[in-house]
Amino acid sequence: MRPEERSQVPIVVHTIVRNVEKFMLLLERQNTGFMDGFLVPPGGHVERGESISLAAQREVEEECNITLKELHPVLVMPFEGGIDFIFESSRWMGEPNIGEPSKFSSVGWFDPCSLPDNVAPFVRKAVELIECGTWYHEYRE
Repeated sequence: MRPEERSQVPIVVHTIVRNVEKFMLLLERQNTGFMDGFLVPPGGHVERGESISLAAQREVEEECNITLKELHPVLVMPFEGGIDFIFESSRWMGEPNIGEPSKFSSVGWFDPCSLPDNVAPFVRKAVELIECGTWYHEYRE
């Protein structure tokens, strides 16, 4: 197979940050042209030369202004056109707030058992899969 025939897909990371009550930290997207108005965990694309776990840590710091003290992979979720690595962390330092106000309108803690209607569909599916111990799922809306 020639290199130009190989699949090249974006690698995305998301981190489910939890507080002591096990609530999830979610941000509401705005002004991005993609999933605006939806609640999502901190995340984004892996940059060239960056490890997947370092990308997850970087995205949390950039978007929420907190530093993770631990990070655990919990789910790999390929989707049409890419692959999402989902991590979880319940140990972090700092006070969560919006680190990128041009991309997010709000940040808050949400009970994973009663997520609001505007949570991104992949988040709802990820919570369900993580809860039942599934580590791999090919996501299709």
